[in-house]
Amino acid sequence: EPKEEPNDGLYRANYPEGIYYTVDDFLKKIPNETTKVDARELIGFDKELLDSIEDNCFCYYQNSDSKVKKVFAISYKGHLYFQTRAILSNRNKDDNAQTNDFPNSFVRVKNGGENYLYLETRLVNKWAQGFAYGGVGGTSGYYLATDMTHTKGIIWDFKNKEFNIFKNCKDYNRFIEKIHPGSIQKCKNQQPDIEAIRKTIEIIK
Repeated sequence: EPKEEPNDGLYRANYPEGIYYTVDDFLKKIPNETTKVDARELIGFDKELLDSIEDNCFCYYQNSDSKVKKVFAISYKGHLYFQTRAILSNRNKDDNAQTNDFPNSFVRVKNGGENYLYLETRLVNKWAQGFAYGGVGGTSGYYLATDMTHTKGIIWDFKNKEFNIFKNCKDYNRFIEKIHPGSIQKCKNQQPDIEAIRKTIEIIK
């Protein structure tokens, strides 16, 4: 008998369990290996096992206890995760200044459909961060640099086979004006309203 999916309200993408090495493998929905993995927390020396489904985690092979590196995606317990490194190396050419402290971490797909898969992770603009470290320096420079890390909305675009990172509000508007002009934001802050983005994804996915 098929196991009943827990009714926790979390989005599940329909991908066979396993590890996908490349974009092509992912698009074909054929995992390269089905070795069992565990999700573990990002922060903390011991990298504790996660019982709950988290949006961001590391994945470790159960049989060797080593970290999963340099893959494209993992389908884990019915949830689809993209590796941060894969997001950054398969991104839209205009998104080239984004960086993340955990390139081997995984980011869970929160929503999706035929056109797009939507996820969120904390990214920073490395040019702005470099300026804060180098230009201001000292403790204030460090806090300024860490403060530049924002939760960014990211979509996987099936048609263009790339990730699009919403770097800031204007960048998000440039993306959405062609698809759903009614969802353009007023940009009161540099970062777009993430709640409004989530509502838009429901429409365009």
